[in-house]
Amino acid sequence: MIEMHEAILGEDWRECQHCGLFSRLLPRQPGLIAECPRCGHALWRMRRANINFPLACAIAGLLFYSFALIAPFMEINAYGRFALARIETGPIRLTDTGWGLAGALVFAVTLIVPGLKLGIVTATLIGIETHLPKKPLRALFRWHAPVSPWAMIDVYLLGFLVAYTRLTGMFTVHLDTALYALIGLMVTMAAVDASLDQEIIWRRLDESEQTPCILEPHALSCTTCGLVNHAPPESLCRRCDAPLYPRKPESISRTWAFTIAAACLYIPANIYPFMNLTSLAKTQSYTIMGGIIELADVGLWPLALLVLFASITIPLLKLLGLVFMLISAQRGNTGFLRGRTTAYRIIEFIGRWSMIDVFMVSILVALVHFGQFANVSANVGAICFAAVVVLTIFAVNAFDPRLMWDHYKEPEA
Repeated sequence: MIEMHEAILGEDWRECQHCGLFSRLLPRQPGLIAECPRCGHALWRMRRANINFPLACAIAGLLFYSFALIAPFMEINAYGRFALARIETGPIRLTDTGWGLAGALVFAVTLIVPGLKLGIVTATLIGIETHLPKKPLRALFRWHAPVSPWAMIDVYLLGFLVAYTRLTGMFTVHLDTALYALIGLMVTMAAVDASLDQEIIWRRLDESEQTPCILEPHALSCTTCGLVNHAPPESLCRRCDAPLYPRKPESISRTWAFTIAAACLYIPANIYPFMNLTSLAKTQSYTIMGGIIELADVGLWPLALLVLFASITIPLLKLLGLVFMLISAQRGNTGFLRGRTTAYRIIEFIGRWSMIDVFMVSILVALVHFGQFANVSANVGAICFAAVVVLTIFAVNAFDPRLMWDHYKEPEA
């Protein structure tokens, strides 16, 4: 462990946001991952690509995004009738049928946030290349990390796959051009994430004077850009102007609130019907488990297991994991700290994938509306489940894993 009175601060020092250990970063070596020596968290992924490659990918992604917005997504023929849907049709139909909050959620994560994320990257990188003023670029790039998990085009396409298997069993389905644009958008966004070196971007945007100072208990790391500052709490980071806190404010109480709310909604999400399907004037309601059983009955075991894992197993494990981490942090338990930190990282990564069923319902609602012949509508279970997913994501973001390590003492050499 670094002795607080001996270490000198510069831009090469980082505090691990998962365990609180201060470490010195190595000089940049493309392809290297600088990991925390205590918990294994990646402090800096040193990308091989320069700034031009993620910029090119972001511009290509914006072109795919624009085409996906204007082109038709899917068409079906049933009972001599025809229905066409665009990517925004599902959220609009959800809103028109009384589920406005669910419609707004799907609209935001599939239409607004992906474009916003690519726009932030494109504007920032172009601004750096053209030497625009850095202060507004820093204010813009601060939003990149918070919005990134909510850009769910990859999860939306998995929801489409589940919906497609249901539609092909009942109707004639034609895939249209927006679907291929969404696939291109997913690939280009993945390329941006894989090639964008955020540490280098922040260093290019830095205008502060890197004066050395002593690393002592008053040193605070910025959770936005990672820079270690010698400053009092609630002051601003000298590099990105984000507020500084020793730990996330009211982390325990906020995480408990989100977790309890999600746990209360998890039960009705699984008990109440997820959607209603009307076929030839007969209406049948489906719960999440009922939909999984139907997929298994027609032989689609991989999809059935995918939905089971994403819609039932993941939310339950997230809730149990959050409760365990909260109790452990409050009790000051120092056992299995590295395992608990790894569990936090897994929970943080997989949480968004539970949106598969919500996206599936939005696609079915968008296409199947033939009155008494065939009609799909969302039900209260879908709304409760969407709330569970959002609340658990909020809970994970509110929890500060460094709290689990605050009572840990390094073994004496």
